[in-house]
Amino acid sequence: MTGNDWSTYARLLGYVRPYWPLFLLAIVCYGLGSGAEAYVFKLLGDLVDQIGLSGSEGTFNNELLSGLLRVPILMFVAALGRAMAEVGGEYLMSRISFRVVHKLRLELFDSLLRLPAAFFDASSQGHLVNRITFTVAQLRDTGTDALKSLFQDSVKVVVYFGTMLYLSWKLTLVFVAAAPLVAAVVAFASRRFRRLGRRIQNSMGDVTHVASETVSGQRVVRIFGGERYESERFTAASLANTRQHLKLIVTKVTSTQIIQVTVAAALSLLIALLVWADLGAGLSAGNVVTLLGVAGLLARPIRKLSEVNAKLQRGLAAAEDVFAQLDEPGEGDRGSVDTERVAGRIEFDAVNFRYATRDEAALKDVSLTIEPGETVALVGRSGSGKSTFANLIPRFYEPTSGSIRLDGVDVLDYRRESLRRQIALVNQQVVLFNDTLARNIAYGALAGADTAAIEAVVERANATEFVERLPDGLDTLVGDDGVLLSGGQRQRVAIARALLKDAPVLILDEATSALDNESERAIQAALEEVMRGRTTLVIAHRLSTIENADRIVVLEQGEIVEMGSHAQLIEQGGAYAALYAAQFDADKAPAPPAEGNGAVTKLAQPEASLETRIWYRNSTASRLLSPAAWLFGVASRRRRARFKHTGVSYRAPVPVVIVGNISAGGTGKSPFVIFLSRWLRSRGLKVGIVSRGHGGRSSAPLQVFADSDPVLAGDEAPMLARRTGVPVYVDKDRAAAVRALLEAHAIDIVLADDGLQHYALERDVEIALIDAARGFGNGRLMPAGPLREPISRLEEVDLVVATASDSTADSLAVPVDGVVVPCPTAVVRLGFGAERLSVEEFRARYQSVVALAGIGNPQRFEASLAKLGLDVQLRTYPDHHDYDGSELLEWRNGVFGSRPLLCTEKDAMKLARLLRGGEALFYLEIDLAVPAPLERRLTELFSDKGVLSSEASTSASPSEPMTPSANESP
Repeated sequence: MTGNDWSTYARLLGYVRPYWPLFLLAIVCYGLGSGAEAYVFKLLGDLVDQIGLSGSEGTFNNELLSGLLRVPILMFVAALGRAMAEVGGEYLMSRISFRVVHKLRLELFDSLLRLPAAFFDASSQGHLVNRITFTVAQLRDTGTDALKSLFQDSVKVVVYFGTMLYLSWKLTLVFVAAAPLVAAVVAFASRRFRRLGRRIQNSMGDVTHVASETVSGQRVVRIFGGERYESERFTAASLANTRQHLKLIVTKVTSTQIIQVTVAAALSLLIALLVWADLGAGLSAGNVVTLLGVAGLLARPIRKLSEVNAKLQRGLAAAEDVFAQLDEPGEGDRGSVDTERVAGRIEFDAVNFRYATRDEAALKDVSLTIEPGETVALVGRSGSGKSTFANLIPRFYEPTSGSIRLDGVDVLDYRRESLRRQIALVNQQVVLFNDTLARNIAYGALAGADTAAIEAVVERANATEFVERLPDGLDTLVGDDGVLLSGGQRQRVAIARALLKDAPVLILDEATSALDNESERAIQAALEEVMRGRTTLVIAHRLSTIENADRIVVLEQGEIVEMGSHAQLIEQGGAYAALYAAQFDADKAPAPPAEGNGAVTKLAQPEASLETRIWYRNSTASRLLSPAAWLFGVASRRRRARFKHTGVSYRAPVPVVIVGNISAGGTGKSPFVIFLSRWLRSRGLKVGIVSRGHGGRSSAPLQVFADSDPVLAGDEAPMLARRTGVPVYVDKDRAAAVRALLEAHAIDIVLADDGLQHYALERDVEIALIDAARGFGNGRLMPAGPLREPISRLEEVDLVVATASDSTADSLAVPVDGVVVPCPTAVVRLGFGAERLSVEEFRARYQSVVALAGIGNPQRFEASLAKLGLDVQLRTYPDHHDYDGSELLEWRNGVFGSRPLLCTEKDAMKLARLLRGGEALFYLEIDLAVPAPLERRLTELFSDKGVLSSEASTSASPSEPMTPSANESP
């Protein structure tokens, strides 16, 4: 070992030193065990001599018999003593080694609590966890196991060699001749063991890192379709670790076997010399047996001593890694000022800051004074320095130059604990622990708060409603990182925690950016409560949340470029006004395009599906499939008759409205369900929606939310939940979905999306939609055509509605009760820089786009794009297409220049999970323009069916003809 290795090993042995009495006792136990083992062979030699003596005399006398009987008794006693000594030695050494590992783990964990934020910026979570769990365990091999082998097996070698030297020094020299070869093998293996030990630690860190990232981000992995990517990452990391382990094993086994063969060769030479060279002259038969037996025993301790080298080198590599973290300097705390509570005046004086890993400064000459009780908002684009500004106040980082003062005292002069006692934090990524809700609120220094105080802050944080619904209230376990709570609920827990701390300075870092509008409104009142009477620093992307701030500070590339109230900055028309306009001028109704040719160019794309080529063309294949279509019709009629005549269908206790179609493919059912939900809610009804959840994998009734995983819920149901704001349940069995919906919610009426053929559910109203452009295709039943039921089925439904690009549908062969027109109402941006744009704003910003459509009727999407007046490169896919990311390659590779990506709202549910950092995806929000006559017809129908009371049917005035329903509040 090198000098550095010795210093590392000496430091490691310092952790063993407190246990030296136990260590010495263990060595004594091992020595006794080795002596007992050698004594057994001495007894065997004596036995051989005794038997030989009796053979020469030709008889056994009493004295000889007594000697022979004593041998097995002594052998048993020696074996028993060896076993007891080995057990004692092993227990004592294991006790020492596990205590050493325990102490090192504690020191590593404590170091994580004191290390500065910059250390965590430069380290991966997986490698930090791996160091505490795996790497430190390797030190057990070095700290005690290696010492155990060194002493235990060295004692054995000394005892065995001593015995051999006592019996015959000449024969013993044969073994000494093998020493140079053994030393050469050990030297070579040492260097290789060290290299492989380091590689194993790094590769194991990679395995832990990938696994921990996947576990902590499992929702992101699933929603963004990262299963294949994460599987490939983990496979590569695990394979690399496996290869290094195999190399280590091969090196270990090969070196050990070379040493074993060398010892065996020496033993073979020893036997040959005994026979031919007469070196054993003068030795009795018993002594020869003892000599050969002890020589055979030497192979095992020599082999184990050679394996010590592998343990030692691997452990030294681990020790270097562990000590490197322990030697990292902790957060500096040279301050001496301690105060119970500050007033809250914050001053930034010419502050500059640069991260150690970056060349460009994050903050440049920033000067700002925030008065006690004042609310100051920081806004700006991502990377402008907002979070850095906030992180400097509690001394997560220290400024490169300049000073930050709290109540006139430099923050560096405060004791760190005293400074952070003055600050409460509510950020976007709320950190919750796998503990009860009460302990998550009364966390850390707040532990011990009485139940009344916790309940009071829960009420002030507007969290009482959801807390009371939890199975054990405040004593409910919230799961890892609060996984059992929604985003809005987690935010309210963080707000309650800040209220309980009652600190004079409050930092709100993107506290509502991850929430939908409804959750944001619910939490805004709680935020106003926690901000009252405190110096508050608000970091926000959603500018609606900071309009009432006392001052708004605009940052660009680390510099303050504007400052003032909301009204003042809007009047200035500068950077803030531009940011505000980009987010909040998106509420205008769609209008005919003023410019742009509305050209839609179809890109080379996957060939149309087989069904499409057959169903919408009078093809030979369609005629050949006619017998199958006849069988399909027979089965369909029998199935319907079975439900109709047996009465096994489920009758819900509330009215059920079915919105469906008789043909496969898109006809506008989901937009009509959205319209109908809003229309019924405007008349005072509590609405619930059930759907099949096409493409989802849920095997039981599942409530769907706006952010639900489309892999489980399908792509339509989350869209319905987001657009309607009503409870949505999915299940292949619509009746089961209705039962689950009614058990959990007080509902007046149920809307079933695409359930016309699901006769297991009784219905009060049936509404069928028809696509006016495509009609009924070739008019045949599936699989020869697109029809699920004969066209005559439309005569039985209560309402037939056509979806058309204008207000007429003259081409249909059946009468309709009304025509609805899809109208683009807004363009919504997902991913980087989320925002909502009016059609005019989007068209003014982007003249050309790349569009994707994986829906049942892409022609309607084409028509909507034409209304926008954009130049469009369009690629279409089959309905409910499962995107895997390959569809985005051309766009990502710049084939289409800087054109943004635009898709349907249903496709956006799946494509959003494939976005990378900095990418943005736009989707076209569509609502139906419903004429007043059709609304009146709906009112009459629902009144006749008893769905609407006379008061409800007149509680809302009908819309103007062709007015999109998007303007109604959900």
